[in-house]
Amino acid sequence: MTGLLCAPDAQAVTHHHKKTQHRLQKAPLGRITLTSQPGTALENTARLLNQSDMNFAIQRNEQPLLLIGSLNLSSTNKPKTVLFTQIQSASLCGSGGCSTTGYIKRNNQWVKVLDSVTGDIQVEKTVHKGMHDLSVSASDIWVWNGKTYVETQGGPSLKGLKQSIERHQENNK
Repeated sequence: MTGLLCAPDAQAVTHHHKKTQHRLQKAPLGRITLTSQPGTALENTARLLNQSDMNFAIQRNEQPLLLIGSLNLSSTNKPKTVLFTQIQSASLCGSGGCSTTGYIKRNNQWVKVLDSVTGDIQVEKTVHKGMHDLSVSASDIWVWNGKTYVETQGGPSLKGLKQSIERHQENNK
């Protein structure tokens, strides 16, 4: 059994009160559901891919729970299945929850294509370069750039940050 995709039936409608504008949004294709799959080939693969994190938790006398799921995210006739993994343990999960990582098989090797996101993952109808977009926690959109998923939310501008830190450190000696 692989991860499940829970598909909503209806499209969401958003109402904007500026000039009473109504816009129909595309509903996501579904949510990535991770499950425990002990003894399966997929779980064995996930354990190998996450061995260092699993060992980290075990060394702290924890019993980490490995959750996995897999889904073809290709929008073309050529399947591209992503293996999603999440390790649940006290030392690996923070106040925001546990992080999920995604891998894809390329040239008979599993390659990380989604790095440690936290929150529910939705598969969107929108597509970039042949793969469906992913939304994390309903607002953080990740798109396929041809090799990996990249976050589209920009962080704060770092222009002049280094100089600002150096000035602050110099002034507070």
